[in-house]
Amino acid sequence: MRILLPPSETKLKGGAPHTGRFTLSFPVQDPARLDLLVPLEILSRDNPERAVRVLGLGPKSAAEVTNNLFTDAPVMPAIDRYTGVLYSATESGSWTEMQRAWAEQHVFIHSALFGVISSADEIPAYRLSYDTRVLDLPLANYWGGQLSRALTEVAAGDWVLDARSEGYRSLGPIPDGVRSSLLEVVSANGGKALNHFNKIHKGRLVAALARDMPAIGSPVEFVDWAKTAGMTVQIGDGTVALVV
Repeated sequence: MRILLPPSETKLKGGAPHTGRFTLSFPVQDPARLDLLVPLEILSRDNPERAVRVLGLGPKSAAEVTNNLFTDAPVMPAIDRYTGVLYSATESGSWTEMQRAWAEQHVFIHSALFGVISSADEIPAYRLSYDTRVLDLPLANYWGGQLSRALTEVAAGDWVLDARSEGYRSLGPIPDGVRSSLLEVVSANGGKALNHFNKIHKGRLVAALARDMPAIGSPVEFVDWAKTAGMTVQIGDGTVALVV
């Protein structure tokens, strides 16, 4: 099993010193990464006022434009860098080294700037959303088929549980031939959980997976594991619903 998460807009600053290029999983995406990193840093450094507009930052978040100054920027594992509701609920700060090693191979994140990365990949703080236009081009123009190839590498013939938001799923659809299910969070009465609770329960799911480090190869096996973890899961047509 591989679980694929969306990123978080909010990120923890700081990290370990780093110089040179970032070394990330799935280097098939490196050309797009570089094509995005360079103009985004130049814009944020040389014209921060325009960068604020391009990035859609409000008055309270305008200072985050400095997150896009990547040269010699400190890095930390992606699972620790993201600080939104979903990532807080993973409780990754308390994971053991063994749990982190398991997550490195099973928990992946789709970043607008770096593409698909492992939870253990060390990244800088940054600000870029799936719907941002860089040099007036949508991000899909940069990624082309690189995301598709990376997602095939993520799966490695295994089953993928896609927990991404709609915007990121549109930016990088799961390729044909990859076994996958869309994760939905629904209430007991059948309605979809609101965004805040959707994220919390996805994060709690990741926390439970990291705790148990299960070997899961299919939706049916996922349902069986979920029962042992005290969760209710239902299989639909191409979907897996987590009932909360």
